[in-house]
Amino acid sequence: MTPAEGVRAHLDLQGGEPGGLLLPIHWGTFNLAPHPWAEPGEWTKDAAEEAGQAVALPRPGEPFEPAGKVPADAWWRGVSQPIAHPWRRPKQAQTPAEASERDLDLAGDR
Repeated sequence: MTPAEGVRAHLDLQGGEPGGLLLPIHWGTFNLAPHPWAEPGEWTKDAAEEAGQAVALPRPGEPFEPAGKVPADAWWRGVSQPIAHPWRRPKQAQTPAEASERDLDLAGDR
């Protein structure tokens, strides 16, 4: 499951809307994957922000209470190399407003 799929699964369990607290697991403890070590945290943080979902990103072993102060800082940036491929997609270009027929310059109308 990718970080974006994890966020989508959390949203599905919340009835399709942001709610509760997302706590990603099984990342940030070992570098056993072909992707950079910090990528899952970075991508999950971005996907959650894009969806408007609160996410807890504690350091490994850091305790916290979901009803209290939630650790959401990107702590891994201080201990890892920057990732080469950020997850955040480029903003979609806005499509031009639909032109009405009156705004069109049709050759046959001259």
